[in-house]
Amino acid sequence: MSETTAPEAAGTAADHRAGWFELFFDLVFVVTVSVLARALHGDPDAGDFGTFVVLFFPAWWAWANLMVTVNVFGSARPGAQAMLLCAMPGLGLMAAAAPDGLGTRAWAYALGAAWVRLVFFLIWFGQARRRDNALPLWRPVSYCLVPAALWAVSAAVPGPGRFVLWGAAIALEVVLLAVRTGLTEDFYGRLSTEHLVERIGLFVVIVLGESVFTVVATLADHFTAASALAALAGFVVVAELALIFFYWGTANAARGLDRAQAGGATRAVRDTVMYLPFLLVSGITVIAAALGTAVAEPDHHLPTGACWALCGGVLAFYTANAAIALRYGDTARTVLGWYLPCVLLTLGALLPAALLLPAWAAVACAAAVVFALAKISRYLGGRSGTLPTA
Repeated sequence: MSETTAPEAAGTAADHRAGWFELFFDLVFVVTVSVLARALHGDPDAGDFGTFVVLFFPAWWAWANLMVTVNVFGSARPGAQAMLLCAMPGLGLMAAAAPDGLGTRAWAYALGAAWVRLVFFLIWFGQARRRDNALPLWRPVSYCLVPAALWAVSAAVPGPGRFVLWGAAIALEVVLLAVRTGLTEDFYGRLSTEHLVERIGLFVVIVLGESVFTVVATLADHFTAASALAALAGFVVVAELALIFFYWGTANAARGLDRAQAGGATRAVRDTVMYLPFLLVSGITVIAAALGTAVAEPDHHLPTGACWALCGGVLAFYTANAAIALRYGDTARTVLGWYLPCVLLTLGALLPAALLLPAWAAVACAAAVVFALAKISRYLGGRSGTLPTA
């Protein structure tokens, strides 16, 4: 990403709190997550999981870049608010095209992705043209405009060539984010960690809210005692994940980002803001899909795909937490103390239960596993002085 060096770009302390306009902007992700999660209900196969990742990552990446842009400029500034407003139709188009985003609607998905990147290019381009700014013009052109052009051109390219251009666009952004050439030394130091933690936390709220909606809406369509039992256990799963993230994770994330920022660990800041939260929210999303399947057919065994969604989602959630904790400087011994029990309980207890027990019992087992992991994390964190970081 690029940086501004203008004095007013940093904004005031109030600018670095999430504003109401950002919350309004995030409403589009309620739709995006909901639409993409539909394909994971029932018995998803490897192709369904792959499609979810391919279509969700560009939307997440656009959101993360917009978040950093607002962090730099301040959410209260008219330019930032106009950017968010203009970006919403593009993200909405991506969400609407997602049901067949790799098929007949791929052109629309690509145009939506191009739209969003063009919007935040205009913000950075305008700043790069300022005489008092050390930002080189090639940064916003190469990071924003060129990928936007690749996405736009791909809409007219048939067959596999279209997806080659998608990969090139994403790869260009990822590579340029790792290259610091053209960025002033204090870019990462000027980011507001409070705003970053708050924005990512609010995004996780959206995904958790989609999980609760899935459970309750499915129960409304399958109003039986067994479905209610599965829904109750599913709610416990979601509530425990929320507890881990918000009660322990956000405070530790704030401290970890502050330490990384103060120590000049720019890669740790980049990884824990741009990359690893994607794994975390993806894990929650696939868990929600499995819970919906269980509530719909509580007396049957979970389909194989739903079993992997449930177990893989729990592993993805804790793996993201473990990776973030390591990037923030927690010792491997501390992290393995709570991560290894997660792997053992998930693969040794939850997976067999999901494969062998009725769906409602499998979800109850998931609730017990997540509850036990929360207690293990709290106990080990209390002994070591740290807690799992989300």
